[in-house]
Amino acid sequence: MPVFDIFSYRKMATERKLPDVFEYDTLPDTLRVQILRIMQDAIGGSHHYTGYAVHRARENNEGWEFIHDVVAREHGVPQLAEHATMGQRCEDFLLSCSSVAHTLDLVEVSFSYVDKTARRFQQFDRLKRGIKVTASDAIAELNTRFRRAGVGYQFESGMIVRVDSELIHSEMVVPALRFLCEPGFDGPRDEFVSAHKHYRAGDTKDAVTDANNAFESTLKTICDQRGWSYPTGGRASDLLKAVRENGLLPPYLDRSFEQLAATLRSGLPKVRNAEGAHGQGAVPREAPDYVAAYALHLAAANIVFLAAAHKATTSNTP
Repeated sequence: MPVFDIFSYRKMATERKLPDVFEYDTLPDTLRVQILRIMQDAIGGSHHYTGYAVHRARENNEGWEFIHDVVAREHGVPQLAEHATMGQRCEDFLLSCSSVAHTLDLVEVSFSYVDKTARRFQQFDRLKRGIKVTASDAIAELNTRFRRAGVGYQFESGMIVRVDSELIHSEMVVPALRFLCEPGFDGPRDEFVSAHKHYRAGDTKDAVTDANNAFESTLKTICDQRGWSYPTGGRASDLLKAVRENGLLPPYLDRSFEQLAATLRSGLPKVRNAEGAHGQGAVPREAPDYVAAYALHLAAANIVFLAAAHKATTSNTP
């Protein structure tokens, strides 16, 4: 369903009362209800197994049962709430769970189901399940609702990611995810996704480490796909030297790349070395949020840069 610019929203916009910074630690009740409505439209209804509606109930409850069981299993609980149907249990959990992280787990699993499973249903199956909106429309509305509520999360490439800057997110994080979804980049994609999950959960040290791993794994994957050799156990500096020597960039950028390579070598890997690796001493330390955000954004920017160079030089290969 499209998002309408109703009077109260226009009034808040005119009076500059809309959120101008993102919130991460709370999910407003109104947003939870809006997300529930999207889920119901995109997944279908949930019904009791009674009377003539037995067949329809079984069809409608398949998705809700999958979502419920995944979240309950991962949280280590028998069920999410005390209700007859799986849909009602998910609804109660979404509306009442005090943990933002756990609530977002349910949202992520639900929209992953919408994106990967409900998207493939034919029209007859959609009608039978009571699905009213397409997967793309549901995801687009979810992300719009997050932004309007000033809540700094979005659903991208099958997961909920934290958004610290809309510009950086749209120009760097999303393109990086799309590139890493291409064949052969499963390793760096998993590490990049893991970095965002750690960041969302507040595990900033692990977020920094995984961000660096995703950057290095992207370099290794490009080298592997091109048949370029690099030292076993090579680090970022070794991998950058390998792609440079093999002409990943056009010759006229050779001198510029000296500066670029220095920036890459001293940027993300240095953040990782200082905050996420090589031991931490007697007192465990966690990277500050802003350091983890910098590492994620820098990793995304580096991956997008490498992706563009990789695609450009591949397309020019005879």
